[in-house]
Amino acid sequence: MQATIEALISKLNLMHDLAIDMHRERCRYSEISHQEYDHDYCVRILDDIQAHAGDIYNDRQGDEIKTEMEYKKL
Repeated sequence: MQATIEALISKLNLMHDLAIDMHRERCRYSEISHQEYDHDYCVRILDDIQAHAGDIYNDRQGDEIKTEMEYKKL
């Protein structure tokens, strides 16, 4: 793995935040309001989430589990 565990956590947190944003947009309007959510915006968010997931999936070089603690100097 080329990325550190901390970078992986950051990317997963970002994906979570994007999914929450997409959920909020999708559920913003009720049927009673006769308004529709921004479908294109939700698709862009989904594309972004899938791209980040692809980055994680494709980070397969080596079997080392890196952490930022190993690279910090005291």
